[in-house]
Amino acid sequence: MNKYCTLLSLLILVALFSSAQIKSYNQSIKVPHPVCYGSGEVERVRIPPPAEFLLKSAGAAKSEIIVDYNGFTPEAQEAFAYAVSIWESIIESDMPIRMQANWEDNLETNVLGSCGPETYYKDFKDAPFKGRYYPVAIAEKIAKREMNGESRYDIVANFNSNVDWYYGTDMNCPDTLYDLVTVVMHEIGHGLGFTGFLFIDSNNEYGAYGNMEFGDATSFDILVQKGETDGKQLVDTSFFENVSSALKRALVSNDLYANSPIAQHRNDGLKPKLYTPYIFNAGSSIYHLDDDTYGHTDVNSLMTHAVGMAEAIHDPGPITKGIMDDIGWRNIYIRFDQVKDIEELKPLVFSGWFESDYGVKDGTPKVIYSLDEFDSHSDTLELMDLKGDGTYSVTFEPAAGTEKISYYIEVQDTVNRMRTDPALAPTEFYTIHVGTDTEKPVIVHEEINYFLLINEQQQLSADISDNLGIDTAYVQYSINGDAQEPFALQRDFDNRYIGNFPFDLNNLNDGDEITYAIFAIDEANTPNSNRLPADELDFFSFTIEDIFDPVSYYSNDFNAETPDFLLSDFDIYTAPDFNDGALHSLHPYAAPEIDNGELEFTTLLKKPIIIKDNGTLNFAEVVLVEPGGLTSVYGDSNFYDYVIVEGSKNNGANWYPLSDGYDSSDQLVWKTNYNSGIPTDGQNSETEGTADWFVNRSITLTDNDYFVAGDTILIRFRLYSDPYATGWGWAIDDLEIQRPVSAGITLLSPGEINVYPNPFTDNVTVKISAVQQEAQIQIDVFNAVGQKIYATHEQGVIGGYSHEINLSRYGNGIFLVKVSQNGQPVLTKKLIKN
Repeated sequence: MNKYCTLLSLLILVALFSSAQIKSYNQSIKVPHPVCYGSGEVERVRIPPPAEFLLKSAGAAKSEIIVDYNGFTPEAQEAFAYAVSIWESIIESDMPIRMQANWEDNLETNVLGSCGPETYYKDFKDAPFKGRYYPVAIAEKIAKREMNGESRYDIVANFNSNVDWYYGTDMNCPDTLYDLVTVVMHEIGHGLGFTGFLFIDSNNEYGAYGNMEFGDATSFDILVQKGETDGKQLVDTSFFENVSSALKRALVSNDLYANSPIAQHRNDGLKPKLYTPYIFNAGSSIYHLDDDTYGHTDVNSLMTHAVGMAEAIHDPGPITKGIMDDIGWRNIYIRFDQVKDIEELKPLVFSGWFESDYGVKDGTPKVIYSLDEFDSHSDTLELMDLKGDGTYSVTFEPAAGTEKISYYIEVQDTVNRMRTDPALAPTEFYTIHVGTDTEKPVIVHEEINYFLLINEQQQLSADISDNLGIDTAYVQYSINGDAQEPFALQRDFDNRYIGNFPFDLNNLNDGDEITYAIFAIDEANTPNSNRLPADELDFFSFTIEDIFDPVSYYSNDFNAETPDFLLSDFDIYTAPDFNDGALHSLHPYAAPEIDNGELEFTTLLKKPIIIKDNGTLNFAEVVLVEPGGLTSVYGDSNFYDYVIVEGSKNNGANWYPLSDGYDSSDQLVWKTNYNSGIPTDGQNSETEGTADWFVNRSITLTDNDYFVAGDTILIRFRLYSDPYATGWGWAIDDLEIQRPVSAGITLLSPGEINVYPNPFTDNVTVKISAVQQEAQIQIDVFNAVGQKIYATHEQGVIGGYSHEINLSRYGNGIFLVKVSQNGQPVLTKKLIKN
């Protein structure tokens, strides 16, 4: 990801405004998370948790929020956990919601906390609205998969540790304290989606909305309208042009409402009023309920913009829960297979079912169809549940001469929310063509890289589609060139087909090669077929990889071929400007060119390690991957690309960090050279690595929360790449795992030594950033014919070290400087005197 431009600067906005155009840039506009302020007033109130939490029979958790606490005291953590349990009784999700909570001492004095989604996703499976962003927790609930994985948080929150807090859960908050449960409840609401992308620029001239690009809007933003009756949707450009003064005026009009059908249903038919003061307040405006409308004693006041002392509100309130439902926490899903093309006219059957958290409104399921792509004709077919089993269907007999039928599905739930499939109907629709079919099936497949023998089976999956439908899909494969019996692929869902290689694991060995091709045949009267890869002589291939016997010590200088590493994403070779072999990632490594995309490149040591007490993993490395944002740390949303060393004690089913991930910012020599290689008109670093930038790293295998002495673990090296910006990558050399450290070991690395200036006139400085252990440092200088003309020895050097060499009495020419530690050479550098 390229550097975030915050709302406070929005430099890219200035450029766009000056050109009066909205363009697509890779830069991300990071709208700040909403902030909760302390009002400074005593606003005594007690609103208990909702009934679904208090009733023991109904209070079981409907979701799981996993919190990673940083810096919290035990009493603060207990109050936090209580607030979490209330939300868990309200929000329903089959996916765990992972949250990072930070107890900070550097927030502004009157800021109680801030919180928001770690990221957003659009156009995922079952997304209710196309092209709109959903907070990751909602997206994962709808898609029924962990889109952020286990290594990323879904919600990130900060709380002010300097505030005078009340940590009780009984709502007896005194007049001098702020109720922590209330504030945590408020902030989690933002993290679960009560937020969006609307803002005003730093010059207070234009209103806009955007995230990765201008025009991006969240599921909350599409609810926001100006005016309670006959309201105008803010993201409808027929009313408000994006990046405009008209939109800015709307954002400070004190006249914005949430067009939330469910909240309106629970609010006596009134649309909820949003907090939009006449002076825009980044972090408060829009994404809070209006304070004047919902005063501190109102059951809906939790999500107003400020919290008072003695204010204990442990219920989000019906309006907030209604809005949460409408931004994606409760949905309608249309489960209809697209009707395929036909070669001859015959009755068409539209059949499927609906999933709705609020049920389906009688009489609303319909097929809307047209014979001219909705140009001038449309008609309606009513879908009926004739069998009473939830399956809705209708049969349509096209008239003679019909060449195509366009259609979409429409339904409403019992709270009058309408959904269509496709989501943007009638602008978008499906079309059934009539006539002879000559189209081949389309096969899309991501090649398998390897199969670990510790696994029981290897699944193959492919997306296979056809305008008429697929009759047969199968795989032909060979083992080491010997053809095997083909195996069939079965439809999983939508266009996804799957099947398992019928391997006999006892007959497979490390290094065996599997080649394969995928075939598909459609249902046409004269069948059409396709093969992937298309060339009959071309095949996909992957290798069989075995896990060797465990060892307690491992060493590799990567100067020879080795079967010890799984090398699908890395390779061992001597790269340009390197003295000998090393373990290299791709140079440069790839980056996804789509929002929220991610790539991971890994290499696995196939020899498990038996951990010793305080055993260490040591290696030299060069890391040229995109640095994170200023002050970011591993785990932050703006900590972009990184490298990390991980371990697994269950054969790779779960991986855990041996230490935190890091990027080019970890060493000055890496960061300086990475940034110097970024062209003025680009974002990718073109700097290529060199052996001069090697820096040694030491990781204690038990210095984490996951592994202890006696564990047997697999170890892998992983490079994580987020969208857009990229660089040279990662090189690893001289790997030593649990080798006894000798007195003469070299801990210094080339990347920690700077010899400058070059070229020079009279004086040269050798500067070492940090000598980790007390050592002897030797500096030798040689002329062009190899004669030693200068030498110095320093005993007991530790920490930073600098030495200046005067070569004024020598003529112009080429010199070599060699730096050694404990008698072992670390760096040899060529210098030019002129």
